[in-house]
Amino acid sequence: MKKRLLLSIFALLSFILTSQAQEKGSSDLSVNIGFATSTELSNLFTDILVSGLTGNQIKTGDIKAGPTLGITYRYAIANRWMVQADGFYQKMSQDIYVNNTKEGKANYTYITVGLGTDYRYISTNFFQMYSGVAVGYTSENIKNSGAQNSANGDGFINYQVNALGFRVGKSFAAFAELGFGYKGIVNTGVSYQF
Repeated sequence: MKKRLLLSIFALLSFILTSQAQEKGSSDLSVNIGFATSTELSNLFTDILVSGLTGNQIKTGDIKAGPTLGITYRYAIANRWMVQADGFYQKMSQDIYVNNTKEGKANYTYITVGLGTDYRYISTNFFQMYSGVAVGYTSENIKNSGAQNSANGDGFINYQVNALGFRVGKSFAAFAELGFGYKGIVNTGVSYQF
């Protein structure tokens, strides 16, 4: 009796792990929210550099970074292998100090578009586990209040490395990704596969 039960459980697990949810030609559309992005790190590095180069005459404080919000479209070019295109939006703000006197506030808007790929290690009808990479371009818009003029925002190359992603559900599902880049250290949301 125990052998039959163990054999049945093993057969069921084997079927689940070998069934394909992401077959060639299928699509996935997701709405994302991410936290702790590479864009925030880039902004922080720039602040440290400016502060150091000006001998602490120009500094920033009260830095606020909102979550990054985005949409991702994925297409399966082979079983378990998907390519993606996405777009993300993020706002940040910080106070600007010149010679320890508050001069105003800088408001940043970042828009990132990216292309990437991911591979599904486990791809069942209800559960998927995957990793992936993407490269993107981030456009920056800066508006200053106060005495200083608004600087022209520059764009820069950005990236995303998803060390581990999980998707739980059938056609409509929730997902979470852990990695680093323009989507954040933690990126989560809902997706629809069709």
